[in-house]
Amino acid sequence: MSSHKFESLDEEVESILDQVTDKLECGVKQCKSKEEQKYLLREVEQLLKDAGNSLTEMDIEVKKAPVDYRNTMNSKILRYKDELIRHQQHYEQEKATHSRMSNRSTRFSSTADTDTFDAAIRKQIQDGTAVLERTSGSIARSTAIAAETEQVGTEVLGELGTQRETLSRTRDRLVDTDGELSRSKRLIRSMSRHVVYNKILLVIIIILEIGILGGLVYWKFFMK
Repeated sequence: MSSHKFESLDEEVESILDQVTDKLECGVKQCKSKEEQKYLLREVEQLLKDAGNSLTEMDIEVKKAPVDYRNTMNSKILRYKDELIRHQQHYEQEKATHSRMSNRSTRFSSTADTDTFDAAIRKQIQDGTAVLERTSGSIARSTAIAAETEQVGTEVLGELGTQRETLSRTRDRLVDTDGELSRSKRLIRSMSRHVVYNKILLVIIIILEIGILGGLVYWKFFMK
């Protein structure tokens, strides 16, 4: 159906998303220290970037694939992108929680520290929003490509239907022509037989006339 590279990327993205699921749903809760949690979140961030890059490559492979297979390939990519968005949202929530926990001890020490904490939270929210917007834009482009592919497929099917009708009419005309040729051949053979019969009859008549004429000459000149 698809290229070997697309299949390889498919397996890679599926494996990455499974790892992200395990780390976010189980790994974060099992961390014994803030440092472990911070390290795990960095791993998740890198995995999400890798998944995004692989999905971009899959989009490129879809454009190279035959039209008949693009809908199936685009559907798979859209499913992965939806799952990636959910993981990114979960990651941003865990990251924000980790930041709040890390800064809780110093958050109330001074107004400056509070402002810094709020700015960090706002930055994280902005970063998360930017990621979601980019992903949403990518999904919109993939949806447009899927719609365009479906339209092209419909047009191709319509053209094939028209060509099939044309071939069917041509075949019918050939069958009719073959029938006419067969009837013409039989008529020509019949006419040929009649011509031969007429020639034979004419030869017989000529021979009879010559015989009669010879008999008359013999009787007139030799019998007297």
